[in-house]
Amino acid sequence: MSIIIKDLYHTYQSGSPNETHALKNINLEIREGDFIGLIGHTGSGKSTLVQHLNGLLKPSKGEVIVDDINISQKGTKLTEVRKKVGLVFQYPEHQLFEETVLKDVSFGPQNLGLSEEEVSKRVKKAIKMVNLDFNKIKNKSPFNLSGGQKRRVAIAGVLAMEPKYLVLDEPTAGLDPQGRDEILTQIKYLHEQLKITIILVSHSMDDIAPLANRLIVMRQGQVEMEGTPREVFQNALRLKDIGLGVPTVTQLLYSLKAKGLDVKTDLLDIFEAKDEILRVLGKGRKDYA
Repeated sequence: MSIIIKDLYHTYQSGSPNETHALKNINLEIREGDFIGLIGHTGSGKSTLVQHLNGLLKPSKGEVIVDDINISQKGTKLTEVRKKVGLVFQYPEHQLFEETVLKDVSFGPQNLGLSEEEVSKRVKKAIKMVNLDFNKIKNKSPFNLSGGQKRRVAIAGVLAMEPKYLVLDEPTAGLDPQGRDEILTQIKYLHEQLKITIILVSHSMDDIAPLANRLIVMRQGQVEMEGTPREVFQNALRLKDIGLGVPTVTQLLYSLKAKGLDVKTDLLDIFEAKDEILRVLGKGRKDYA
């Protein structure tokens, strides 16, 4: 099963002087098990695109099909789509509103009309999935937690709905390095261990490069590039032209290449880069153990 996007267009304020064509002719397939990195400059259409995936926005033209459910058709029950596609907005802690963590994470599954027993089961599971101790945190106010903990609680609230696809829009924005690492570690766990399909929107090439198996690059409402991280980041000049960069490790290799060192430039991991530099210098890794 998959999410299929066909000939998708979205126009804001259609017919007015402020008419804006936010998406133009988007054709994509997000396959079950994918880890998609969605990147692009501010205003490229990333957030508009992901809001179509669970029906928050309807296409001006085209189709979005989630596991054979066509969001674009009249009469489609969006509650069924939103059970499958969970969306975590940028700064999701701003959505926290209940007195306790327990009540906040319970809100979504309760609205699905589940039994108290099922809600309790899902809430405990979701809080554990984001690496928080249920008994220690359940009665705390979400507003008294650290930035990283708040964000994880907000993600737990979406996970309690048990989505098959999880969309995260800039989930590390505004966090300190520790909070950032906590969130990225949990996202990696959700994908690798729990097999949740991830669509991660990010401005950080360093964050997204080691996680995603496929990148989608947006520009002015259209798909500019698509491929594996290695393939996409080989287009450094093209990315620079559209206001993006490459991971720090990749940039280092490009700099060394420009200075005459015959290194590969399609590496994304610091350890790969280290081995490549030592190889070119004619020294083995063992010599530097």
